[in-house]
Amino acid sequence: MDIDWNGIAELMNKYFGDPDKPYSEAAWRKPYQMAKKFLENGVFNNLSEDEYFKELRLQKQEIQKEKRKLYDERLDINRRLREESRLETTIEKFENMLSNVANDRYVTYSPTVSNSENDMIVCLSDLHIGATYYGFDGTYDSLIAKERLEKYLSEIIEIQKTHNTENCICLLLGDLISGSIHKTISVTNKENVIEQVKLACEYISDFVYELGKHFKTVELRGVAGNHSRLEEKEDALLGERLDTLILWFIKSMLKNVKNISVIDEDIDDTISTFFIRDKLYFGVHGDFDSTSDTSISKLILWEKMTPYCVVCGHKHYPAMTDISGIKVVQSGSLGGSGDEYTRQKRLTGKPSQTVLIVNDKGIKCCYPIELGWT
Repeated sequence: MDIDWNGIAELMNKYFGDPDKPYSEAAWRKPYQMAKKFLENGVFNNLSEDEYFKELRLQKQEIQKEKRKLYDERLDINRRLREESRLETTIEKFENMLSNVANDRYVTYSPTVSNSENDMIVCLSDLHIGATYYGFDGTYDSLIAKERLEKYLSEIIEIQKTHNTENCICLLLGDLISGSIHKTISVTNKENVIEQVKLACEYISDFVYELGKHFKTVELRGVAGNHSRLEEKEDALLGERLDTLILWFIKSMLKNVKNISVIDEDIDDTISTFFIRDKLYFGVHGDFDSTSDTSISKLILWEKMTPYCVVCGHKHYPAMTDISGIKVVQSGSLGGSGDEYTRQKRLTGKPSQTVLIVNDKGIKCCYPIELGWT
């Protein structure tokens, strides 16, 4: 049949269009040319009608999957933003709280201390705040810990007067809290970990604040111990130990006291390096670094510096030795013996801490201060 585009337009309007609003032949020609081009380029792939609609359904499902992924990603982003916002708000609340404590409780002072030829290292090692036990071979709880710290402080003041000591480096040697790394520890704790952190911050801040009244300057440093880690040893991250958080809290609490400085910027949470009158000292907890020749050698090679002295804790008893010309001083624990571990191992020992008097030649005196059985 011989028919031109005008005739085709009449038929299309009659059977497929709107008779009241007929399209011109140009309007019908454009979709025809497009359909022809699709056909020639294999768009329809010679699919039957059923196959064609099946293909459409599959494509629609893929589009829905991508939309779902996008939706889930958007939800995840919003969740993270909410968590970050809450964390920032919580940190701000902490900072405001600590600022109020600093302003109300720890006001600055001006101690009168003359110059001298010696300084002091005060060890605070293995306080285990939160641990609770009452036995014939030792008793301990948070109140006893506070009493022992007060007794320790009075002993330090007497030593300062004896030697007319000028400055003080207070060294936190880890395991400030009991933590909850093992079930046998967590079930015997009187306070949960949050309460332990709060008490440790309060006790140590008070201790250092009073210490500052008797020295020209007090420098507080710290390393993290194994009891303050958040998970089991195999799963714990090295930098996630609550001893580090305690040091940060104390820094905010004592910020107004002019002669006290809190140093929390060492190269690693497990070691503190500092000089006293041109002598280099290392502070470590002791869980990674024992007092053997091999361990001290590895520590020196890793740090790439040779210290005059290494100060540590962890073993819960005081000791002093010399390894290849390097002094190694080990401080005791505030709790002493009487807990599950020492009872099972049949270990006994008095609670103690260690004070060193040092000058430009090194260690002048070492005081392992015993703090009683109870």
